[in-house]
Amino acid sequence: MYKKIKINSWKRKNQYNFFKKYDNPYFYICTELDISEFYSFTNQNSISFFIASLFASTKALNLVKELKYRIRGEDVILHDNVHPGSTIIKKDETFGFCYFKYSDSFNLFNENAKKSLNEFRLKENQFDPQDNRDDLIHYSILPWITFTSISHARNWNTNNSVPVITMGKYTKRDEKLMMPISIEVHHSLVDGLHLSKYFNHFQEILLQPKLYLDK
Repeated sequence: MYKKIKINSWKRKNQYNFFKKYDNPYFYICTELDISEFYSFTNQNSISFFIASLFASTKALNLVKELKYRIRGEDVILHDNVHPGSTIIKKDETFGFCYFKYSDSFNLFNENAKKSLNEFRLKENQFDPQDNRDDLIHYSILPWITFTSISHARNWNTNNSVPVITMGKYTKRDEKLMMPISIEVHHSLVDGLHLSKYFNHFQEILLQPKLYLDK
């Protein structure tokens, strides 16, 4: 479900019109989050860290309204909820796209995510980018690399406004496990303040895994 925004009376009208004309209206922020408690909890309870972190990130993002805006043609819409789609590595070391239905309940999300992954593995030749959907968050997982900066392939002939999130290889520092994470967004819809809210929500969930994953 979504609603159409009345741009002329929207509080972001000026920012929207300003950045929409840019050749490159995208910006990204890269930071680190403390996953120590979260990683330990998932490991002790035999929960997939990939599925759990996908849930935690998507839950945090859905708490920030600005990250659910999308540009659709000449319109701006606001989704009720958005859902994760992630690159998944295949046996031949190419990748495809797998899509997950978001739910506030981790148990339900986890159950559905396992089914989605099983279906993906049964269709090894499937690529399925689903470029027609804007109710998504595009995830890339790089468990082999600890990065401090990243950029993404872009088609400059479109006004794609789906956020792109990348999570990388964690490192241990000062007895904490720190995971790099990057998010890229369309500046017509999102500012740095909104990304700080997303990171704060995400970190809160990571620090309290039992509260968010045990239900």
